[in-house]
Amino acid sequence: MGKLLVILVIIFLVIVCLAFVGIFGRFPDEWEWIGVILAGWALAMATPSIFQMFWGRPLVKVEFERETTEGGGAVLLMFLSNPPVQKRILRRLGVRRETVQGLTASFRISELNGGKVLVPVRHPRIYSDDDSSDIGRNRIILPPTYSVAASIIVVRWDVKRNKAFILGDRLRKEYQLGAGYYQADIILFVDGDPQHISRRFVVGKKADDLIWANPS
Repeated sequence: MGKLLVILVIIFLVIVCLAFVGIFGRFPDEWEWIGVILAGWALAMATPSIFQMFWGRPLVKVEFERETTEGGGAVLLMFLSNPPVQKRILRRLGVRRETVQGLTASFRISELNGGKVLVPVRHPRIYSDDDSSDIGRNRIILPPTYSVAASIIVVRWDVKRNKAFILGDRLRKEYQLGAGYYQADIILFVDGDPQHISRRFVVGKKADDLIWANPS
């Protein structure tokens, strides 16, 4: 990182020197050079903080997956991760991915044909690696990691009842979905900032027919 700061200072000095010559037709004198050097060093010291502000902020990556459950059921899941900074130049400048201090989610389900909203609001539980109880939480912390660190169940196929259901939350009971085409409109609140995502899915007459469709 120290070498990069020196390079940044040198580049800054060269640019300022050329600009000075272009404007005033001469090179900076002794005292002007001192001011230029101090300004260049201050800029170099502030650069990592500036880069951190733009490229080190939390970045929640979402993947849609389908998994088979015990007994032949199925669930449609959202996998969540906060991947570390991968660009070498940014890492050498000291940029590191920040931890999501508060992640919550909500979604609604509507019919794809006609757009009728069937499930206005759901606040799903988020299952994470930090939750040893495995019952999920409404709000989690998401540290930077290359692997999947959390998941949300959007739709579940109940084998005993042979039906698809949207799980209930603290205020609402589960909701049964018939065969058809649907859209899930999801909002992830990443430290209070909303991130909107939409994805279509299909419910059929058996567990194997429960699938994510192509992105909308």
